[in-house]
Amino acid sequence: MNAAIDPTIQVNPLFMRVDLLIEVSKLELAIASIRRQKVAGEVESLVAPLASRVARINEALGRLSA
Repeated sequence: MNAAIDPTIQVNPLFMRVDLLIEVSKLELAIASIRRQKVAGEVESLVAPLASRVARINEALGRLSA
């Protein structure tokens, strides 16, 4: 069996959308957990990169819907 990846394979946008929605949910859970467990001064430095990733994924979701 040849393990090479076929470049003509197309990924169904529905699967990509579901994967991105799952990722957003995981990030939102992580953000909520950080907000519950950390002191106020530490929260924003930990949440900012996660929130940025959520924003980028939401942009990608918007492009998939178009």
